[in-house]
Amino acid sequence: MKSDKICTLPWLHLNIIPRGKVYHCCMTTNYKEFAGDLTTQTLEEVWNGNHMKSIRKDMINGIEPKACSKCFEAERSSGTSTRIHHNKYFSKKLSEIPVITKSDGHVDQVDLKYWDFRFSNLCNYKCRTCGPEFSSAWIPDSEKMGWNSNDKKLLEINAVDESTNVDFLKKYVGTVEKIYFAGGEPLLMDEHWQILEMLDQNKRYDVVLTYNSNLSKLTYQNKNALDYWSKWGKKVWLWPSIDEIDERAELIRSGTSWKNVEANLRAVSEINIHVRPSITVSCMNVHRIPVILDRLIDIGVIKQEEENWTNFSINVVEYSPRFHVSALKDETRVKIKQQLEEYIGNYKIRFGVDIRPQFLHLFWHLEKPHNEENAKQFKENSLLLDSIRKEDTLKTIPEIAELFE
Repeated sequence: MKSDKICTLPWLHLNIIPRGKVYHCCMTTNYKEFAGDLTTQTLEEVWNGNHMKSIRKDMINGIEPKACSKCFEAERSSGTSTRIHHNKYFSKKLSEIPVITKSDGHVDQVDLKYWDFRFSNLCNYKCRTCGPEFSSAWIPDSEKMGWNSNDKKLLEINAVDESTNVDFLKKYVGTVEKIYFAGGEPLLMDEHWQILEMLDQNKRYDVVLTYNSNLSKLTYQNKNALDYWSKWGKKVWLWPSIDEIDERAELIRSGTSWKNVEANLRAVSEINIHVRPSITVSCMNVHRIPVILDRLIDIGVIKQEEENWTNFSINVVEYSPRFHVSALKDETRVKIKQQLEEYIGNYKIRFGVDIRPQFLHLFWHLEKPHNEENAKQFKENSLLLDSIRKEDTLKTIPEIAELFE
């Protein structure tokens, strides 16, 4: 390909969220613009709808699609992105793209090699940085907050080509290469376990299984995730969402029992799968990353056997401005960056590995100017939620007192 703007995902992937809405990718920058709606369209109609064709056409012509700016922005600040990761993973697909793609972006065959279907918003957590669209537990609080939302019930994919979810997937079970389970909380969803059973019955232990999970539960009815994952071994990549520890985790990710999560972290670290904790960084926890990482090292999750002490990821909250690190004052963020640089240096002394590349995108965000509106919205939102949930953000996280001034 002559174009350096290509991403393989629009040629092998769709991101289906609760209610049947479809994005071209979960990394989209515009959550109000959909590629289609499976309650009114067939999968084939979405696959070659105007949205998908436009993205493919732009990429082939060397244009960065606006909906994909998050990846291109990350590449300029850190040198890597979800786009680069998937281009490496699905490198064989790159050579097919010029052959199978028409000038308007049309692609004849639906080739779902990478599944990312959020079957519902079923979740037992109501994380501060989330909302009712992706958490059913959030619904009562969102109503008390007076949010104008249609998310007043459990949301599901109600129709996919007039088939049940599993029937819809059966025709692709022979060609799928990678599946991303997220939610809601995927380990609570019946569809997740049905897919595991389907893959197990078809002996598809070559399929890579990736998870974003709160790790609150490992069992479902009479099933245990550890039993299944042991069959796939290193084909399983588990990304536990660990934004904080102890009582801070129980506030930021309401519904958390840290004692239970820590026990489950130890359990998954003892079987032969990949475990890579994912820290969603906001103004509430950016100053605490060293403490969180050290605890994960003590638990035995971050270890030499897993990517030589680098098995964690730093993800900056961008989709909800009130939680963005720019809500903090300039001098505060300068100090935080200095502390992180010091931690990175000490980490290299301790383990002989440079983790600075994993912080580059966060550093880029820390250098953005202070945003007073973000700070104001954070304070208003936090005080309202504290009142509803009978919690005290300032008492639990005293380091962010400036946000309540």
